[in-house]
Amino acid sequence: MFNYNEIKGLAVRIKQDFQIIDYFHSLVNSGFLKYEGIKGKEHFFGFLSQRTGSIAVDDRANVWYDHSAGRGGDIIEAVQVFENKTFPQSVQRLSGSAPERIITPRKKPKPIPKIEIERVEEVSHPTLLNYIRERGLGPEEISSFAKEVHWKNKGKQYFAVGFSNESGGWVLRSSIFKGNILGGGISIEVLGSPARIKIFEGWFDFLSYLRLSRATNFKAIILNSTANLSLLLMLDILKECETIDLYLDNDDAGDMATINFIRVAQMYRYCLENVLNTDWDLEALKGCRGKIGKLLDNLKISSVDAKGIWMIHTDVSDQRGFYEGFEDVNAFLTGGIHK
Repeated sequence: MFNYNEIKGLAVRIKQDFQIIDYFHSLVNSGFLKYEGIKGKEHFFGFLSQRTGSIAVDDRANVWYDHSAGRGGDIIEAVQVFENKTFPQSVQRLSGSAPERIITPRKKPKPIPKIEIERVEEVSHPTLLNYIRERGLGPEEISSFAKEVHWKNKGKQYFAVGFSNESGGWVLRSSIFKGNILGGGISIEVLGSPARIKIFEGWFDFLSYLRLSRATNFKAIILNSTANLSLLLMLDILKECETIDLYLDNDDAGDMATINFIRVAQMYRYCLENVLNTDWDLEALKGCRGKIGKLLDNLKISSVDAKGIWMIHTDVSDQRGFYEGFEDVNAFLTGGIHK
């Protein structure tokens, strides 16, 4: 057994010597996780039950973060979480052998099966038209935004209603399928001469809002998942336009995303009013659990000033009161619950 000082010393060496990306690939090889490729500067992994991987690994900073669980950290914390070990057990687990013997995969990760887009056309399949009507919309109301996408994966053919996203991939929806292919991320639509930005969780929320409001002059950001609403995206949106309407889901994830966005907007307004830097060092927050609290520390904002920040008025508004009692905008339109 190691004593406390030995464990601390070993922990420092482990964090320096072990590459966290290799550890996550070893979890892929063991069948515990799946590898989803690189998005931006991060590698993404996910549990086998997830449609879209939520675990981001930054191999340069040597840290990981699970967006769906709201936790992350270094390689020792990864062993704690994914192998259900205590901190001392994790240190001993990693200190028993050379890094190459413990976490380097014995074989290269299996490549992601290649997905082939066979054709993209106007939505016309009867099954998809019925699906659109079930969501409370007419085919003519989605024709400017949606396509019928046919693709092949592992020799099998599929089709769904497809919406493009900013990564060049497709957000796909049907009565039996919900997922992304060829890359995930947000979608953006600019209508008329935008005076404000409206943020929606999904495409059918955006389309339902169009039908209900008949609004024509705004920029829409469709998240396609609240996991995509990062601090970087919030900051980029605030720098572009501070008049923002949030149309997120009436659930725990929607609550948290809405609260966080409003708080970030309040901090941004505080920095502007006090001539403080608004180019925040978001790299320093990688792997942090309480990002907003850490950001306050990094900006050297005292706890006394922080209390005042949460009272600042901004032009970021929570619009969920308009569909209170319903899961989302589309459920409000149809009178039911849709996900």
